[in-house]
Amino acid sequence: MANRVSYSEEIKATPEQVWAVLANVTRLPDWAFTEGRFPYPVEGRYGSEQHEGPGTLWIGVSADGQIATQKITEWDPPKKLTYELQQTENAALRMAQTCTFDLETVGNGTRIVWTVDWKLIGGWSLNAILIRLTGNSVFEEMIAGSLENLKRVVEGG
Repeated sequence: MANRVSYSEEIKATPEQVWAVLANVTRLPDWAFTEGRFPYPVEGRYGSEQHEGPGTLWIGVSADGQIATQKITEWDPPKKLTYELQQTENAALRMAQTCTFDLETVGNGTRIVWTVDWKLIGGWSLNAILIRLTGNSVFEEMIAGSLENLKRVVEGG
């Protein structure tokens, strides 16, 4: 992967409480950042009968109609979750992306670290050039906002 972005947040909850929200794709719209430059999910659903563990498929439908399928590659509750983007329908740009969430107990809470490795695939459209120039800042904005929302959701019960 060509680019890496990482951000952390401390949440006043156990890793198990954070995991319960994080590892349930149907809760994704509850904590996804909606004010950024990336399309945000309005629906999260499972792509098969399997709902946990490596091989689980997550499908996210964004506000602009994009449909992204991610495949869980690492599942170690309540410590680590990794998924890889498999395909995106209706997207202006093609991208390879891996997201990793690391959770660790700190004091009375949990530190969650979200790392995104990403690379654009394909052509050199104006959108592609803009993302290549500003991509890390776009991801930083999305990750920071989403983790703040996750904190609010988990701490709010």
